[in-house]
Amino acid sequence: MTRDTMRLPVRVLTVAAALLLAGAAQAETLRLSTLKQPGSQGEAAALKFAKLVGERTEGRIEVKVYPASQLGDWTEVYEQVMQGAVDMAMQPLATADEKRLAITWFPYVFTNYDTAKKSLSPGGAVFKIVSEAISAKGLTPLGVYGEGMGGAGFAKAVEAPADPDAKRNLKVRVWPGGTTHKVLLERLGYNTATLPWAELYTGMQTGVVDGQIGGTASMALESFKDITKTWIQYNDHFEGDWFIINSERYASLPEADQKILLSTAQEVSAERFEQVKAADAKALETMRAAGIDVVTFDDATLAKLASVARNDVWPQIVDELGKDTLDQLKASLGIN
Repeated sequence: MTRDTMRLPVRVLTVAAALLLAGAAQAETLRLSTLKQPGSQGEAAALKFAKLVGERTEGRIEVKVYPASQLGDWTEVYEQVMQGAVDMAMQPLATADEKRLAITWFPYVFTNYDTAKKSLSPGGAVFKIVSEAISAKGLTPLGVYGEGMGGAGFAKAVEAPADPDAKRNLKVRVWPGGTTHKVLLERLGYNTATLPWAELYTGMQTGVVDGQIGGTASMALESFKDITKTWIQYNDHFEGDWFIINSERYASLPEADQKILLSTAQEVSAERFEQVKAADAKALETMRAAGIDVVTFDDATLAKLASVARNDVWPQIVDELGKDTLDQLKASLGIN
């Protein structure tokens, strides 16, 4: 055996090691920010997304998840994703400079989980509108992690909750800038007051306001369980966090990997849509067990509430979306 022959295995190993190092050097790392807390279902979904992307790209892309707003407040992170300082996020959309994004909480865009899933998936009306709105900001939507259907919580009893024409001597908190739900609630017979989130618990406790709207049953349990006496499952909107990615960063990836990111986000989103109905139902049962009066509606009543909102409320809040966007939404729903 010659010296050259004896050195062959070493050379082969050296070349192989160099190739492996080159492959590692080419691996892309994407930082994903989320508000979700460690141990939560939301964080588990983000981690699953990261794991599947790593497997399906055979290590070409590593998604690193930063939970609990480790990279900054979600509004700051939204700006950072637009600028490319953060690659991705799973969070709400900031609407300060883009009115069309009010569609993510616009009242009665849908009333049940099936219509929400259809509209919030690629090809769906709301997904299209959001995609058009944020693409100009340098963002690409990949999917929606559902939190659940919205409702309203009260510190006292509510009379005739299914009657949209009843007049109620109850004051409900809406968030600053929450014009959409201010008009909705007033049409449903309530009085309204604007109150910062930080003051809401004390406001309900002391009677400054009688109730609050804008979240899910699970969110109410987390923050207002001990002061909530009545929960009305209005299904007024669908609460969700959006998987978004910086568009330039996304375009820089091979097309095959872009497709993997999109399909994986959609898979995680679809799985959550299958779970979120049960999650809402569990939250309502927890409320009942805690002595909270839980009011739910059948499909006919929800359809009636939606009709009232679309006929009487939407014309008053058209400026929140813009007429073109509202017309696009109405066309998708078959509304003249």
